[in-house]
Amino acid sequence: MVNNKVPLIAKVCIVAVALLLLPNFVLAQQPSYGFHKGDLEFSLFGRGSSDNNVDNTNFSVSAGLGYFFTDNLEAELRQNILFVDTPGDNFWAGSTELAADYHFNLGRIQPLIGASIAYNYGDDITDTWAGGPEAGVKYFINQTTSVRALVQYQFPVADSFNDGNFIYGLGLGVRF
Repeated sequence: MVNNKVPLIAKVCIVAVALLLLPNFVLAQQPSYGFHKGDLEFSLFGRGSSDNNVDNTNFSVSAGLGYFFTDNLEAELRQNILFVDTPGDNFWAGSTELAADYHFNLGRIQPLIGASIAYNYGDDITDTWAGGPEAGVKYFINQTTSVRALVQYQFPVADSFNDGNFIYGLGLGVRF
């Protein structure tokens, strides 16, 4: 006569192995957010800025192309087209900017800190170099697309840090 009963120790071992493997199955189902070395990111966003007294305001449309040298470090080239409104005058201008940002990979949320340098030019402004720190966050709405919020403080390289202005932006980025 054959005994069809499975010993208790075998049942416990089967359940233990199943419980040990369960996290692997659950994690395998989780989508991968964030960036990887060699990724490219294309971004479009709107930006605005004001001086320290909020007397002078400008709005811009920006496009950027970034490259990830590591999973966390991105260099991005940005082109900005600005509409500037100052007391008694308004005009168009441009800015070409190079930024380096370090991303903290927290899954869907990617806080970032970095710095940028920009060349500003236009009809009614003096062509000048400017630079400064920046910080922001990217939130992935799916595995390849993120919403970006960014704040920068840029000051003319030839002037004082106190002569700068804040630039704030909101946009979308696509990783490929």
